[in-house]
Amino acid sequence: MSLSGKRILVTGCGGGIGRAVSRLLGERGATLVLSDLELHGAATAHACKARYLSLDVTQEHAWRSVAATILDEFGGLDGVVNVAGVILMQPLEATTLAEYRRIQAVNHESVFLSLRHTAPLLRHCNGAHGASVVNFSSIYGLGGQSGFSAYSAAKGAVRLLSKAAAVEFASQGDRIRVNSVHPGPIDTPLARGPIEQLVQAGRLSSVEAGMQGVASRYPGGRIGLPDDVAGVVAFLLSDDARFLNGVELPVDYGITAHAQ
Repeated sequence: MSLSGKRILVTGCGGGIGRAVSRLLGERGATLVLSDLELHGAATAHACKARYLSLDVTQEHAWRSVAATILDEFGGLDGVVNVAGVILMQPLEATTLAEYRRIQAVNHESVFLSLRHTAPLLRHCNGAHGASVVNFSSIYGLGGQSGFSAYSAAKGAVRLLSKAAAVEFASQGDRIRVNSVHPGPIDTPLARGPIEQLVQAGRLSSVEAGMQGVASRYPGGRIGLPDDVAGVVAFLLSDDARFLNGVELPVDYGITAHAQ
């Protein structure tokens, strides 16, 4: 599954999954354009010997600027990975409209903006099998979870936006595949945030106890790691996945397959 010669943009490169994805794509030979807002995003780009572009994924003018820079410096794209996201664990009635809109903006609207502004770049793909977009949803975008209404709504929107875009691009004759990945809980700082909230509220004895509880939900008994997700992303970007389009892939070792 070589990615040699493929120009790939990754958003949210500074997070746990974003770093793992960026590292693996670089190892597979991709020419990387990495973006984030955090300082550690630039550190990831430096480690991967990649071009770094600061990007607020919620701002359309920022997407215009990044797209123009990529066109000028790279001539187009062969792949996009929309990793950037934030999480909110809060009861629905305690969630303000501003909080709800923020979750939608970062997790869902950013994917719309990405598709809108990178599609012209993806039409300049190099490969015979076209370009590939991988959008990050979640298993909470496949089913509801108490305390995650805003997050589930955003991730569910990413799921169907990906399918609609896949159908639309294909019907137009564009060689742009769009698929979504749906990780289960993955051991990252983002995933540990809600557990830390429960510890602070006295509902859990420790973060490690909470992580063990999360791991017990997996049929295999092991919580997912960022590298577990990165390999799936690399596959979807590769020519081996050339006939996958509009697909949702749970990366959860069977959580969503397990009968409740």
